[in-house]
Amino acid sequence: MFDLDKSAITEHPRLKLLHDVVPIDTHLDNIEKFIRICYEEQGWDVAQAGRVIALRGTDKGRLSSAFKASLYLGKYRDMANTKRFLQNMVAAGHSYEPIRGESILFLFIGVGKPVYDHMVTYTVGRPTRIAGGQRANVPWGFELPVEAKNPEEYEEELERIRTVIRLAKQDRVEQMQAARAKLPVGYIMPPFLMEFSEEALIKTIFRQRLFEKGAQGATVDIVSDMLNACMLLDEEKWTFLIDYHGPHLQQWEKAMRTLRKEQCTIGDIATKLELPLEQVLQMNLYDLLLESVGKLPPSMWEKQR
Repeated sequence: MFDLDKSAITEHPRLKLLHDVVPIDTHLDNIEKFIRICYEEQGWDVAQAGRVIALRGTDKGRLSSAFKASLYLGKYRDMANTKRFLQNMVAAGHSYEPIRGESILFLFIGVGKPVYDHMVTYTVGRPTRIAGGQRANVPWGFELPVEAKNPEEYEEELERIRTVIRLAKQDRVEQMQAARAKLPVGYIMPPFLMEFSEEALIKTIFRQRLFEKGAQGATVDIVSDMLNACMLLDEEKWTFLIDYHGPHLQQWEKAMRTLRKEQCTIGDIATKLELPLEQVLQMNLYDLLLESVGKLPPSMWEKQR
């Protein structure tokens, strides 16, 4: 039976939840109950990683992509071969059609509006978006930025959110549609859904927001939760896909460009690493290149820290 890990949300160090004006615990209990009824009891595997819950992965048991990969390759005798897409198509750089139509539905709980804004920019491969954006739904609190150096400076933002809720829901002086204009940028959105094709996840979202440096810290946290939820659904598939699309690719491209531009020798690399040439000659060549000519510069966020 699925049990929602409420502590991952209510005890998160950067979340300032307004339990005094929003019945958050009751909401979480209801969400847990209906995840069981609407998804788990219908045969879907549900996986939670932090503040992200993968409710439904359509490529269940990897059998749908197995059937499609078999048709693509004209292999009709073993169409339930769940390794064919990975080993015969991904490894060969062929089409990703077998997982382009397979998607994962994610539920986000306790996520700030800036992260939502970063995620909603992805429209290709996203068939579903529910209850996101600036809506009349009640905010749950305030999410401190990862980069915040003085958390106490954000207390007034929490009070602004309280004021908006009282104005619209308790005193009913204004409609929420109007009062929401007073919300600070970092308010915690009520739970929302986004569904992405698996191809979009591995080729675009995970690459741009996780594998490549530069994404904002809060967004990295949530996209990491998304990837971890995918791993819980099918670790073999996502480990294989990461091997072909993961963060090491950026380092390898940097190494290739540097080698082509600077015409480096093994001696030059030994000098870069400040190591004796004899030691460098005994090192693993792949690791050696990534550590020297493939070393990436710090991102904007890393420089600010």
